Amino acid sequence: MFGKLCKYEFKSIVRTLAPIYLAVIVISILNAFMGVGSLVNGYYNNLMSGLNFGSGLMGLIQSVSVIAYFGVLIAMSVLTLIIVIQRFYKGLLCDEGYLMFTLPVKPWQLIAAKGTVAFVMSLASFLTAMVSIFILVLGTAGTSKVFAALTDPQVLDVINSGLAQVPSWPLLVFEMIILAITGGLVKLYHMYFSMALGHLANKYRVMMSVVAFIVISMIFSFINGLLMIIMANIPSFQAFINRIDTMPDVQGISLVMHLTFIGSAIYNVILLVIFFFGTERILSKRLNLE
Repeated sequence: MFGKLCKYEFKSIVRTLAPIYLAVIVISILNAFMGVGSLVNGYYNNLMSGLNFGSGLMGLIQSVSVIAYFGVLIAMSVLTLIIVIQRFYKGLLCDEGYLMFTLPVKPWQLIAAKGTVAFVMSLASFLTAMVSIFILVLGTAGTSKVFAALTDPQVLDVINSGLAQVPSWPLLVFEMIILAITGGLVKLYHMYFSMALGHLANKYRVMMSVVAFIVISMIFSFINGLLMIIMANIPSFQAFINRIDTMPDVQGISLVMHLTFIGSAIYNVILLVIFFFGTERILSKRLNLE
């Protein structure tokens, strides 16, 4: 049933976001040839330099295409956030919630499906932006130059020598991926928990959701600062930091990165559990649909 819920969510969100993903890619291709790319390499300027109106026309086209690209990129980010919020709010806290909560599923499955799909679509938006930027780079520098730089033996030697000094780099990459996933999920469920709390109010539920989000952020910022102060005054922790200072640079930096990634991931998991099950308890025990 969880798979069916995710499939339903994907269909609903993709219908809205797929057109803007396509628009970002198309406009980035146009910019690669007529916008940012031609501004740098001057291809079209040279081509139309003999025409009286050529320079002004190309300048206008380039400016419009660049503005359109950044406008669509911003619109994609904003629309993704709005859709993520809207799918949870309308799907579980408003009229549609009457239908969703009649399904033979647990509230946690509904919440998990919303969060899973929202995270995947947020990742899709990020990847779309990265692909569009790569297309612009290709148009600006030229395909042959970009791939020549990527396959340059000197560049590869520098990368290989750097990785050789950090034998645990695959583990660092894995920890970074886990940290990114948990961090993204925490941000999503932070919003969900805030909306669920705000919905407990009888009036001004949207405003109360925003207030809840801000208050929760302030509380955990205070807790983070307090924990750092406490740890800084623990003798054993200070001794451990001093021991790291005596290690070789690469070994010490690698150890600090491992500890930072692991500690941050554990902290994110704790927050994720609080937000997820806090939302689940509210929807299970104190649901108040509009």
